[in-house]
Amino acid sequence: MLSVRKRSWMIAASVVGLLAGTAQARETVQWGDFSPSGSDRLTGASLEAGNLYVLKTTSITVNDIDGLKSSQKRNDTELQSLKSKLDAQDRAFDELKRNNGSSSSASDSQLSDLKRTVADQKSTIERQKSDIDGLKRSLDDLKRSVDSLSSKVK
Repeated sequence: MLSVRKRSWMIAASVVGLLAGTAQARETVQWGDFSPSGSDRLTGASLEAGNLYVLKTTSITVNDIDGLKSSQKRNDTELQSLKSKLDAQDRAFDELKRNNGSSSSASDSQLSDLKRTVADQKSTIERQKSDIDGLKRSLDDLKRSVDSLSSKVK
């Protein structure tokens, strides 16, 4: 932390020295309010030989910075849009899970009802088979009785 402060002071002192101490710096640098144009280049400090910091123009322009800000805003907007879509899909997925759960319960209930109906129908069929068998026996008994009476009448 101390070295960062020391460097900051060195940079500040170098800038002041450059601006106030040389005739060339007084001619090319002006202080005051101004509106930057898009093609203006940013200035940066560069460590030169002899541990001197020198102000130099960079390849970064005001337009580059504005473009970065615009790009960041677009990315933020797109990120928000994607988050909204993800939230909507999450809600839809939860809804689907709930519906499948209740649908599954309904299907289980319907399946149980169908099984009960099939079991009832089986028992009804068995009962009717038993009744038919009883009727056949009764018919056979009746037939024997008729045959017996018929033979007595002859």
